Amino acid sequence: MSDYSDIDKNVLPKHIALIVDGNRRWAKERGLPGISGHKAGAENINKLVKTAKEMGIKCISAWVFSTENWKRSKEEVKYLFELMGDTVQDYRNKFLEEKSRFVHIGRKDRIPGKLRDSIINLEEQTKNFDDFTVCLAIDYGGHDELVRTINHLKDSGIEINEENIEKNLDTAKLPKIDLIIRTGGEVRLSGFMSWQCAYAELFFTKTHFPDFSPEELKKAVEDFSQRERRFGGDSKK
Repeated sequence: MSDYSDIDKNVLPKHIALIVDGNRRWAKERGLPGISGHKAGAENINKLVKTAKEMGIKCISAWVFSTENWKRSKEEVKYLFELMGDTVQDYRNKFLEEKSRFVHIGRKDRIPGKLRDSIINLEEQTKNFDDFTVCLAIDYGGHDELVRTINHLKDSGIEINEENIEKNLDTAKLPKIDLIIRTGGEVRLSGFMSWQCAYAELFFTKTHFPDFSPEELKKAVEDFSQRERRFGGDSKK
Protein backbone atom coordinates (compact mmCIF):
# COMPACT_ATOMS: atom_id res chain seq x y z
CA MET A 1 0.00 0.00 0.00
CA SER A 2 1.32 3.43 -0.93
CA ASP A 3 1.74 6.17 1.64
CA TYR A 4 -0.68 9.08 1.26
CA SER A 5 -0.26 10.39 4.81
CA ASP A 6 0.96 13.74 3.47
CA ILE A 7 -2.45 14.51 1.93
CA ASP A 8 -4.65 16.74 4.10
CA LYS A 9 -7.72 14.59 4.78
CA ASN A 10 -9.70 17.69 5.78
CA VAL A 11 -9.79 18.94 2.20
CA LEU A 12 -9.92 15.59 0.44
CA PRO A 13 -12.54 15.34 -2.32
CA LYS A 14 -15.26 12.86 -1.38
CA HIS A 15 -16.14 12.08 -5.00
CA ILE A 16 -13.79 12.18 -7.98
CA ALA A 17 -15.19 11.71 -11.48
CA LEU A 18 -12.95 10.75 -14.40
CA ILE A 19 -13.62 11.58 -18.03
CA VAL A 20 -11.65 8.73 -19.58
CA ASP A 21 -10.10 10.16 -22.76
CA GLY A 22 -7.10 9.44 -24.95
CA ASN A 23 -7.14 5.64 -25.08
CA ARG A 24 -7.17 5.46 -28.88
CA ARG A 25 -4.57 8.20 -29.31
CA TRP A 26 -2.35 6.42 -26.77
CA ALA A 27 -2.57 3.27 -28.91
CA LYS A 28 -2.02 5.13 -32.19
CA GLU A 29 1.16 6.76 -30.87
CA ARG A 30 2.50 3.27 -30.20
CA GLY A 31 1.45 1.81 -33.53
CA LEU A 32 -1.17 -0.36 -31.83
CA PRO A 33 -4.84 -0.96 -32.70
CA GLY A 34 -7.37 1.21 -30.88
CA ILE A 35 -8.67 -1.71 -28.84
CA SER A 36 -5.24 -2.00 -27.19
CA GLY A 37 -5.74 1.51 -25.84
CA HIS A 38 -9.15 0.60 -24.42
CA LYS A 39 -7.69 -2.49 -22.74
CA ALA A 40 -4.87 -0.43 -21.24
CA GLY A 41 -7.43 2.13 -20.08
CA ALA A 42 -9.54 -0.53 -18.35
CA GLU A 43 -6.46 -1.82 -16.55
CA ASN A 44 -5.64 1.73 -15.44
CA ILE A 45 -9.11 2.25 -14.00
CA ASN A 46 -8.41 -0.66 -11.66
CA LYS A 47 -5.16 0.99 -10.51
CA LEU A 48 -6.87 4.33 -9.89
CA VAL A 49 -9.73 2.71 -8.00
CA LYS A 50 -7.19 1.11 -5.68
CA THR A 51 -5.35 4.42 -5.28
CA ALA A 52 -8.54 6.38 -4.54
CA LYS A 53 -9.54 3.91 -1.84
CA GLU A 54 -6.09 4.05 -0.24
CA MET A 55 -6.22 7.86 -0.23
CA GLY A 56 -9.53 7.87 1.60
CA ILE A 57 -11.74 9.01 -1.29
CA LYS A 58 -15.33 7.87 -0.71
CA CYS A 59 -16.37 7.53 -4.36
CA ILE A 60 -14.69 7.40 -7.76
CA SER A 61 -16.59 7.46 -11.04
CA ALA A 62 -15.36 6.79 -14.56
CA TRP A 63 -17.15 7.74 -17.80
CA VAL A 64 -16.35 4.81 -20.04
CA PHE A 65 -19.08 4.97 -22.72
CA SER A 66 -21.10 8.04 -23.65
CA THR A 67 -24.44 8.29 -25.41
CA GLU A 68 -22.47 9.65 -28.38
CA ASN A 69 -20.09 6.68 -28.51
CA TRP A 70 -22.72 4.67 -30.38
CA LYS A 71 -21.47 6.56 -33.47
CA ARG A 72 -18.28 4.52 -33.43
CA SER A 73 -17.82 1.38 -35.53
CA LYS A 74 -19.86 -1.70 -34.62
CA GLU A 75 -16.62 -3.61 -34.04
CA GLU A 76 -15.30 -1.07 -31.54
CA VAL A 77 -18.61 -0.80 -29.71
CA LYS A 78 -18.84 -4.59 -29.46
CA TYR A 79 -15.32 -4.79 -28.06
CA LEU A 80 -15.99 -2.02 -25.54
CA PHE A 81 -19.05 -3.77 -24.17
CA GLU A 82 -17.16 -7.06 -23.94
CA LEU A 83 -14.41 -5.24 -22.04
CA MET A 84 -16.96 -3.66 -19.69
CA GLY A 85 -18.51 -7.06 -19.10
CA ASP A 86 -15.14 -8.50 -18.14
CA THR A 87 -14.50 -5.52 -15.86
CA VAL A 88 -17.80 -5.96 -13.99
CA GLN A 89 -17.09 -9.68 -13.56
CA ASP A 90 -13.61 -8.91 -12.24
CA TYR A 91 -15.14 -6.51 -9.72
CA ARG A 92 -17.62 -9.03 -8.34
CA ASN A 93 -15.57 -11.08 -5.87
CA LYS A 94 -13.26 -8.18 -5.10
CA PHE A 95 -16.06 -5.79 -4.20
CA LEU A 96 -17.95 -8.35 -2.14
CA GLU A 97 -14.79 -9.20 -0.22
CA GLU A 98 -13.79 -5.58 0.34
CA LYS A 99 -17.38 -4.41 0.91
CA SER A 100 -17.22 -1.81 -1.85
CA ARG A 101 -20.38 -0.62 -3.56
CA PHE A 102 -20.83 -0.71 -7.33
CA VAL A 103 -23.12 1.75 -9.11
CA HIS A 104 -23.95 2.18 -12.77
CA ILE A 105 -25.21 5.50 -14.13
CA GLY A 106 -26.64 5.93 -17.59
CA ARG A 107 -29.19 4.01 -19.64
CA LYS A 108 -29.72 0.31 -19.06
CA ASP A 109 -32.22 -0.19 -21.88
CA ARG A 110 -29.71 -0.08 -24.76
CA ILE A 111 -26.69 -2.00 -23.46
CA PRO A 112 -26.33 -5.75 -24.18
CA GLY A 113 -28.49 -7.98 -22.00
CA LYS A 114 -25.63 -9.98 -20.49
CA LEU A 115 -23.81 -6.83 -19.40
CA ARG A 116 -27.03 -5.27 -18.11
CA ASP A 117 -27.81 -8.36 -16.02
CA SER A 118 -24.28 -8.40 -14.57
CA ILE A 119 -24.52 -4.72 -13.67
CA ILE A 120 -27.93 -5.06 -12.01
CA ASN A 121 -26.78 -8.13 -10.10
CA LEU A 122 -23.62 -6.47 -8.77
CA GLU A 123 -25.50 -3.29 -7.85
CA GLU A 124 -27.97 -5.37 -5.86
CA GLN A 125 -25.29 -7.44 -4.13
CA THR A 126 -23.30 -4.39 -3.02
CA LYS A 127 -26.07 -1.85 -2.39
CA ASN A 128 -25.66 -1.83 1.40
CA PHE A 129 -21.91 -1.12 1.40
CA ASP A 130 -21.14 2.53 2.08
CA ASP A 131 -17.43 2.87 2.87
CA PHE A 132 -16.29 3.10 -0.76
CA THR A 133 -18.16 3.32 -4.05
CA VAL A 134 -17.07 2.73 -7.64
CA CYS A 135 -19.36 4.10 -10.33
CA LEU A 136 -19.15 3.35 -14.05
CA ALA A 137 -20.96 5.70 -16.44
CA ILE A 138 -22.02 3.47 -19.34
CA ASP A 139 -24.28 4.78 -22.12
CA TYR A 140 -24.34 8.00 -20.11
CA GLY A 141 -24.84 11.56 -21.27
CA GLY A 142 -25.62 14.53 -19.06
CA HIS A 143 -28.33 15.88 -21.34
CA ASP A 144 -29.89 12.44 -21.76
CA GLU A 145 -29.94 12.06 -17.97
CA LEU A 146 -31.73 15.39 -17.52
CA VAL A 147 -34.33 14.56 -20.19
CA ARG A 148 -34.99 11.16 -18.59
CA THR A 149 -35.23 12.73 -15.14
CA ILE A 150 -37.65 15.49 -16.16
CA ASN A 151 -39.83 13.06 -18.12
CA HIS A 152 -39.96 10.80 -15.06
CA LEU A 153 -41.06 13.70 -12.86
CA LYS A 154 -43.73 14.73 -15.37
CA ASP A 155 -45.04 11.17 -15.76
CA SER A 156 -45.12 10.74 -11.97
CA GLY A 157 -46.88 14.04 -11.37
CA ILE A 158 -43.99 15.34 -9.28
CA GLU A 159 -43.24 19.06 -9.25
CA ILE A 160 -40.23 19.96 -11.39
CA ASN A 161 -37.88 21.87 -9.12
CA GLU A 162 -34.19 21.70 -8.20
CA GLU A 163 -34.71 19.45 -5.19
CA ASN A 164 -36.79 16.88 -7.07
CA ILE A 165 -34.46 16.88 -10.06
CA GLU A 166 -31.49 16.13 -7.78
CA LYS A 167 -33.40 13.37 -6.01
CA ASN A 168 -34.12 11.61 -9.31
CA LEU A 169 -30.83 11.92 -11.18
CA ASP A 170 -28.76 8.78 -11.81
CA THR A 171 -26.31 10.11 -9.22
CA ALA A 172 -28.92 10.71 -6.50
CA LYS A 173 -27.41 8.13 -4.13
CA LEU A 174 -23.80 9.19 -4.71
CA PRO A 175 -21.82 11.89 -2.87
CA LYS A 176 -21.81 15.24 -4.65
CA ILE A 177 -18.97 15.47 -7.16
CA ASP A 178 -16.05 17.52 -5.86
CA LEU A 179 -13.49 17.02 -8.62
CA ILE A 180 -13.81 16.20 -12.32
CA ILE A 181 -10.64 15.10 -14.09
CA ARG A 182 -10.37 14.89 -17.87
CA THR A 183 -7.37 13.25 -19.45
CA GLY A 184 -6.25 13.31 -23.08
CA GLY A 185 -5.74 17.04 -23.65
CA GLU A 186 -9.30 18.18 -24.38
CA VAL A 187 -10.47 21.10 -22.24
CA ARG A 188 -14.23 20.58 -22.11
CA LEU A 189 -16.78 18.43 -20.27
CA SER A 190 -18.65 17.17 -23.37
CA GLY A 191 -21.95 17.00 -21.49
CA PHE A 192 -20.58 15.00 -18.57
CA MET A 193 -22.58 15.56 -15.38
CA SER A 194 -24.34 18.60 -16.90
CA TRP A 195 -26.32 19.23 -13.71
CA GLN A 196 -23.82 17.96 -11.14
CA CYS A 197 -20.78 19.87 -12.43
CA ALA A 198 -22.06 23.28 -11.28
CA TYR A 199 -19.66 23.58 -8.32
CA ALA A 200 -17.26 20.75 -9.10
CA GLU A 201 -13.61 21.69 -9.42
CA LEU A 202 -12.10 20.87 -12.84
CA PHE A 203 -8.69 19.42 -13.62
CA PHE A 204 -7.48 18.93 -17.19
CA THR A 205 -4.33 17.09 -18.25
CA LYS A 206 -2.75 16.29 -21.61
CA THR A 207 -1.80 12.84 -20.36
CA HIS A 208 -3.67 10.10 -22.21
CA PHE A 209 -5.73 8.00 -19.83
CA PRO A 210 -3.61 4.80 -19.91
CA ASP A 211 -0.66 6.90 -18.71
CA PHE A 212 -2.62 8.78 -16.04
CA SER A 213 -0.86 7.15 -13.10
CA PRO A 214 -1.74 6.95 -9.40
CA GLU A 215 0.95 9.59 -8.86
CA GLU A 216 -0.82 11.94 -11.27
CA LEU A 217 -4.10 11.30 -9.48
CA LYS A 218 -2.39 12.31 -6.27
CA LYS A 219 -1.16 15.55 -7.92
CA ALA A 220 -4.72 16.33 -9.03
CA VAL A 221 -5.98 15.79 -5.49
CA GLU A 222 -3.21 18.01 -4.10
CA ASP A 223 -4.14 20.70 -6.63
CA PHE A 224 -7.78 20.41 -5.51
CA SER A 225 -6.76 20.80 -1.87
CA GLN A 226 -5.21 24.21 -2.62
CA ARG A 227 -8.38 25.69 -4.08
CA GLU A 228 -10.88 27.82 -2.19
CA ARG A 229 -14.44 26.64 -2.75
CA ARG A 230 -16.88 29.49 -2.03
CA PHE A 231 -20.06 28.04 -3.59
CA GLY A 232 -21.17 31.56 -4.47
CA GLY A 233 -20.35 33.00 -1.04
CA ASP A 234 -17.61 35.29 0.19
CA SER A 235 -13.95 34.36 0.36
CA LYS A 236 -12.80 33.08 3.74
CA LYS A 237 -9.28 34.36 3.16
